[in-house]
Amino acid sequence: MPATREAVVRASRLPVSIIIVGVGNTDFSDMRALDEEDGTQESGGERAARDIVQFVPFREFKKVS
Repeated sequence: MPATREAVVRASRLPVSIIIVGVGNTDFSDMRALDEEDGTQESGGERAARDIVQFVPFREFKKVS
């Protein structure tokens, strides 16, 4: 997870967005941690330039139609 967090912080300076779709009934706490809404994503003391991660748990939307 530290390498992923570092990659997200580095990518936050680029014109990119990351969308993560959680499929199944597993624990997605690590994915939710990457989708910090308050913009406090950090790695090695370096703060993300902007919020680029959106996590969507599929099970919350699969019956909506």
